[in-house]
Amino acid sequence: MIAWRQDSACPAESTSQEGMVLAPPRLLLRRAAAARQDADRSTGSAGAPLRGRVLIVEDEYFVALASEDALLEAGFGVVGVAATAEDAVALAGAERPDLVLMDIRLAPPGAARDGIDAAAEILARYGIPSLFATAHADPGTRLRGERAAQPLGWLSKPYSPEELVAAVGAAVAEARRRHALPGSGG
Repeated sequence: MIAWRQDSACPAESTSQEGMVLAPPRLLLRRAAAARQDADRSTGSAGAPLRGRVLIVEDEYFVALASEDALLEAGFGVVGVAATAEDAVALAGAERPDLVLMDIRLAPPGAARDGIDAAAEILARYGIPSLFATAHADPGTRLRGERAAQPLGWLSKPYSPEELVAAVGAAVAEARRRHALPGSGG
């Protein structure tokens, strides 16, 4: 997990065993509140229609910030940022994004639920698909993810802002295409 030292000026609520201060989930949610205002509008900052509404689920603070910035700059609305499976499900229900950008391994290590569990619940409850972003795409993890959550794709970490924007753009287009199919309820 990316973290910063205790002597930094960054706010924090917990400390790892290595003496690193971890970004609290509430900080991610507060940061997303301002971005959510843009996502609630039908157009982006330049007056162009939003390319899609995305929920970011990422427990690494700086990865979440970089992803949010890249997506906002590319014209997507970011409805929120969650760092846990529970927060992800709650935000997906409240905000109803087009897509969830889902990290598979979520803090704290050894937590009862991971990103695959959250993605499966979000798909089952709300019909919202996920794009998995992970450094853990071994065959067993991929098989479990495919069976449980039927993701629209896999984005391998580390990824560039351009790779992120391209993958999210393709996933949002596919989600909209599937939603428009006869019998899909859309």
